[in-house]
Amino acid sequence: MEVRAAETARSSVPGAEHDDDFVEVETIAGPRTAGIARRRPVAKPIVLTKEEEYRYIRADLRRLALTAGGLFVLMMALLFIVD
Repeated sequence: MEVRAAETARSSVPGAEHDDDFVEVETIAGPRTAGIARRRPVAKPIVLTKEEEYRYIRADLRRLALTAGGLFVLMMALLFIVD
């Protein structure tokens, strides 16, 4: 994650194709803004039990089935209207 953050910070500076350019831009920006750019929130993994995970999966499948059913009914209604 540290490597990804460093690459993101380097690529987010416009016109900084070389490391020398990046260092110059960083010193111009000042130490306070450079430190703020590096302090980003880090995603922390959440451990779910098997039952909680299956509950999320069932809820997603229900939503998917309702969406697919609604679209199917809409398509059938449009079929009869267009014909």
